[in-house]
Amino acid sequence: MTLQMVKTQPSDVTSTGKFKPGKIVYSTYGYNMTIVDYFIVDRVSSFSVWLRPIGRNVTNDDGLGGGRATPDLDVKGADSTVFRMKIQKYDGQECAYTAYKSYSIWDGRPQYFNTWD
Repeated sequence: MTLQMVKTQPSDVTSTGKFKPGKIVYSTYGYNMTIVDYFIVDRVSSFSVWLRPIGRNVTNDDGLGGGRATPDLDVKGADSTVFRMKIQKYDGQECAYTAYKSYSIWDGRPQYFNTWD
């Protein structure tokens, strides 16, 4: 993935509910590990959301690959890394998912992160 350094000011970062341009989205996945990736909403249509990868900071690392992850808005994926997902609804919130990854609107809290396998 090609990343470029760009300052981004997301709109309405920590509110939940609907995808809107500028909102931060996170995904968690992994079988024995918990990997967290962050994205920023690039655009939205009635049924789709386009997500742009952004960076991740891991804090409180215990030396074993665990800690808390937060988004790093100083690192933003290039236009070629933006991808489209179908908008789904779960428990009154908009989300998106694949067979192994879910994408949810970030609530502003650091997410558990673990790369210890």
